[in-house]
Amino acid sequence: MRFTVSLFDLEGLLKTLAPRPKATDTFKLSACAARVFVECKGDIGGMEALVFEDGAVSLPTKKFRELLKTYKGRQSLTVEAAGDGLRIGNFQMPVLGYDPQAVAPGQFQVFRANMPPSSGTKSSTAMQPNR
Repeated sequence: MRFTVSLFDLEGLLKTLAPRPKATDTFKLSACAARVFVECKGDIGGMEALVFEDGAVSLPTKKFRELLKTYKGRQSLTVEAAGDGLRIGNFQMPVLGYDPQAVAPGQFQVFRANMPPSSGTKSSTAMQPNR
C-alpha cells in the first residue's frame, strides 16, 4: 500500500471517527479507488488521495494519532505499508494486520481530472470573431 494524503484531512478524519481512543482501540486504514478510508468501530470515512498501490492495514488508533502529531506543519504525508510495517519517511511502526487487496467500502464513481490546455498550443475550439 502506498498513498499521499493531506495531513490535515487525515487527522480530521481520525478525530471524527475516534475522538477519544483508548490504548486498546484499533482501526483499519485502506487505500483504493483513489481514496483513503478509515474504519473504526463500525464507522467508515473516506477522502480523496493520490493512491499508488492499493492495500489495507490495521493499526492501534491512539499510537497512530500521536504519530501524526509529530508531522505538524507538513501539508501532506506519503504513507507506505506492507506486512512488515507502516512507513512514513524514515519512520517505521509495526502493523497489526495487512491485506494487499483493499476493497472500497461502497460504490464510487471516479472521474478523470480535466487537464487545462497547455500554453502555446492551439485549441480545436478556437473562438471566431462575430461578423
